Amino acid sequence: MEKKILNQSTLKEVLILFLLIPIFSFAQEDGIWDFPVKPGAVEWKTFLNNAEKVQACQVPATTLSSIPTGELVQICLNYPLLPDIFAFNNLQDGFNKFENDFNGFGELLRRDDALEELVKEYKSIDPAAIPQNGTILEKGNYVLRTSFLELYISHPSIIKKINFEEKKEIVKDLLLKKEKKGNRPSWYQTTGMQTSYFAIVNLVQSEPKKFKPDFDVSKVSAYIYSGILAEADITEQIDKAANKYIERN
Repeated sequence: MEKKILNQSTLKEVLILFLLIPIFSFAQEDGIWDFPVKPGAVEWKTFLNNAEKVQACQVPATTLSSIPTGELVQICLNYPLLPDIFAFNNLQDGFNKFENDFNGFGELLRRDDALEELVKEYKSIDPAAIPQNGTILEKGNYVLRTSFLELYISHPSIIKKINFEEKKEIVKDLLLKKEKKGNRPSWYQTTGMQTSYFAIVNLVQSEPKKFKPDFDVSKVSAYIYSGILAEADITEQIDKAANKYIERN
């Protein structure tokens, strides 16, 4: 697996820690199914390769279908190998591996109420509310939670469930949260902003018959997938397209 050359921002430093010292974990709510083996456990250290780790992280088939969708969202956010998404040069490649590896996310995509639960969870997140007294890893967990939700909510299978007016409301929320991220550049200036724009672009170009964004698709795609800005005005192009999109009748 080819790794990115990472820029030195606070979140990038945290991501390096997650990838080299696998101790990633969001707080687990009481009563929600939990992964029996996690990074840091003795058994985890015995795994010889990524395939063994992936296998250990599957939700039992007999349990999966009975998990409420809201809880399934939390389980997908707690998937121990989730930070590996950002270990690839191409964000879509990393996300594709996660989708192919984890049966919990496949189940989430099949749920009729997945959109409702994802939107509810995303609306509850305030990018500015990074825990003041948390450790650097706890703060990193909080920041990454926002990014993972943005990736989930802009998945093609989820976008298909959203009507045009609902998409506009989600884009509004993405723009609002992106603005808040901009006030915390040490945490959000790289990966955090990339996932905002990744989600925005996927939504605004999802119905070309109703709206065709007037940005340079090849350069925009290069940015949202690799995180590399070929030209400084690429994000401005996306912002303009997004604002035209939400004003569309």
